[in-house]
Amino acid sequence: MVTRFLAIRGEDPPDDAVMIVRAGVMAPESLRRTATDSFEDFGVYLVSVEAVLEGTVEETCRKSPRIGDRYGKVRLSTAGRLRAAGFVLLATFDRPHYDIALPDLSDAILMRLDGCFDAPIPNPGKSGSR
Repeated sequence: MVTRFLAIRGEDPPDDAVMIVRAGVMAPESLRRTATDSFEDFGVYLVSVEAVLEGTVEETCRKSPRIGDRYGKVRLSTAGRLRAAGFVLLATFDRPHYDIALPDLSDAILMRLDGCFDAPIPNPGKSGSR
């Protein structure tokens, strides 16, 4: 049952070159869990990311309440890579937060999403990593 309204900001999608940051290593079971939670809340499968709209990846990670010191690793992609793979970026909640909308949680979709991101790197915004 959908319990909440998904707040979508009225702004243009990010340019193809905009870096996209996903916290953690994107293990399939973690992606399924977060997308399922989103489906229960909003009626759509979503994976939360941050867009580097201003500044650097390090600044975006450090300033994000969703990444900050919470995660030891992050993964990077671009808006263009995600779009080229058929995914939609929704401007949700507070800027620079976005959600990647998934059509379903099949292994094929999760593998395609995983393929859009580089290998995990240490979180550049984590205290002590600078």
